[in-house]
Amino acid sequence: MNRRNVRQEMVSGAISLLAEKGVQGTSFAVVTEATQTPRGSIYHHFPGGKNELIEEAVASLGSVVTFLIDAVDASSPSQVVEQFLENWRALLLASNFSSNCAIANVSLGAGDEDTLKSSANAVFKNWQNALARAFERSGAKRKDAVDFAAVCLASVEGAMILGRASGSDEVFNALSRQLKKIVG
Repeated sequence: MNRRNVRQEMVSGAISLLAEKGVQGTSFAVVTEATQTPRGSIYHHFPGGKNELIEEAVASLGSVVTFLIDAVDASSPSQVVEQFLENWRALLLASNFSSNCAIANVSLGAGDEDTLKSSANAVFKNWQNALARAFERSGAKRKDAVDFAAVCLASVEGAMILGRASGSDEVFNALSRQLKKIVG
């Protein structure tokens, strides 16, 4: 008999809700409804409250995306750009333009919650470092790789916002053309 991992179901549900509805729209009630988990398990699994759930969701998503970036196998910096952008474009398309980056939404919706801002910042730094390593593996010099990673990450986050707002992934085409010129 398969035993449910209610905690993980809630974390996964929170990731999806953060991407679609942001911090304010990711209440315990919405998470339990979306994941069909027992309401009584909320404080059992997350005694620190909503922020504990969101921090866990941020860390979980951060680790998965870092792993995916670390798996990028490209023979040139242009291929790194292409793979990175296409993964984000796929996320936007899979949500039918209804989701954004969950980590960006946490950063933007954290308000005065320094722990949430700090969690989002740590993930962004990990992604940037992983992307810099991917650029280095593809032949870029370390200093350039770090710059390329910062520009690519900042650009893709903006592209997600523009794509969601416009209901189009066209911005990714322009971004791909211009970033490939930058990385050579």
